[in-house]
Amino acid sequence: MTDKQKVIVALTSASETCTAALSALASRNQRDKSEPQTSDLAMILKDLDALLSLIYNSSTKLSLALKPSSPTYSASLPVIADLMKYTSGIAHCIHLLNPDLHGTTLIKEVQHEVTAILEALRAVVQTFLNLAARGPSIARSESAGEEYLVRTGTLHDLITQARGTNGIPKDTISAICRRWKQDRGALEDSLRELSEMIDGAEGSDSDDVDGDDIDDGWDELGLGDAGEKMDKEELARTKNVHSVLRLTTLLHKRIFLDLLSSAPTPPPPSFALDALLLQSHALLAASDELVSSLYIPQNPATIRKESLALLDIINGLQLQLRIFFPDTSSLEQQLSGLSIEGDKSASIPNKPTADKRWFDLCFDQVTKISANLVSPMYKSPLGVSQKQR
Repeated sequence: MTDKQKVIVALTSASETCTAALSALASRNQRDKSEPQTSDLAMILKDLDALLSLIYNSSTKLSLALKPSSPTYSASLPVIADLMKYTSGIAHCIHLLNPDLHGTTLIKEVQHEVTAILEALRAVVQTFLNLAARGPSIARSESAGEEYLVRTGTLHDLITQARGTNGIPKDTISAICRRWKQDRGALEDSLRELSEMIDGAEGSDSDDVDGDDIDDGWDELGLGDAGEKMDKEELARTKNVHSVLRLTTLLHKRIFLDLLSSAPTPPPPSFALDALLLQSHALLAASDELVSSLYIPQNPATIRKESLALLDIINGLQLQLRIFFPDTSSLEQQLSGLSIEGDKSASIPNKPTADKRWFDLCFDQVTKISANLVSPMYKSPLGVSQKQR
């Protein structure tokens, strides 16, 4: 067997190893529960980072050894063997991560980064396999040379990103913060959409009063304003929902800034943080549904149903936040806060207590403002929602 034939066999095995590793990542939840688990997350992630660095270097060596214009097949064989070994090592590292110890969110983030890298590595391997199987003239063409460089560059970029500060999270709280920020951006988009809805309704009323109905040409194309506008009750209802979502968006932001970004040491358990993130996802979904229910013509029953669903999420979120606040209800802790000599500094609450008071107040305000929306007898107060003209 020639060196070229050996390389084709080795590259085929390397591609199959990548596929097997990707399958293992996708089915890692079906692993053998009796297998002993490594609980040291820092060690697992350190090993993973080292393997990614080795793959980066080995892929560079492979690109030099199998350069289409002058391939050195014998030099590439040990490099391909190393890549297969490192790929299997990465799958093993992911296999060691335990949802109960390290958190589901962290594992998903690591899986996402590693899956993209293994797919890119398989693409590099497949590119060289295709080049080796072609004739010399085709393999040395300009397009063939560009393809292997692009594939290798993509792999390098993904590895660099995964090893950077915005890549693989270093712990559960970092993974939670990343996903929380994504939800926060979507919540702010929903609030912005609702503000534009209100501005549009109020602006159309103003245009009607001023008589400035300018023909913009869209009506002739069948894409103009159908003439449906919010009435006073619908506008008042929309403003009420806006007040609720403004508070819930602020609440979500403060959870990130005050609790997640400055989590206590040691941080709350991973399973509790995962549950908190699920509440964030649910809040985002409920907010979207509530905003969607406000498009005209509005159905008050639907708005009430979506408002109740949002309140259920808020109540669940309030329960989840208990993981950040110590129980200060015991008599000993209350007595320890008293000062016999009347020291004024003793009356100043510590930060966890102050934070808890703010969050409790915010939750109360959301409930109060939502009371009208969830009442079966709710009718919007027209005088409050619309300026007298």
